[in-house]
Amino acid sequence: MLAVLSAVALLSGCSSPPAYREWTASPDVPTVAYDECTEQVDTTMRLRGYPLRPLPETPQFGYRKEIFAQCMRRKGYTAE
Repeated sequence: MLAVLSAVALLSGCSSPPAYREWTASPDVPTVAYDECTEQVDTTMRLRGYPLRPLPETPQFGYRKEIFAQCMRRKGYTAE
């Protein structure tokens, strides 16, 4: 009985069209993407034991820059 109820609940959630198509980008989206990527890169740097803001002459600086570029590309942005 419980399995039937959970299956009905699961299928009822899948029957509607996706809601994201109702959304459009707002003017502050680039700033939000930049902030999200900065936060993700900070987390990655922290987990790897690297400084959050490395000096430009260190290898970690290039590593941070590349991780940030990958994040922005995943979000659909290109370098200017």
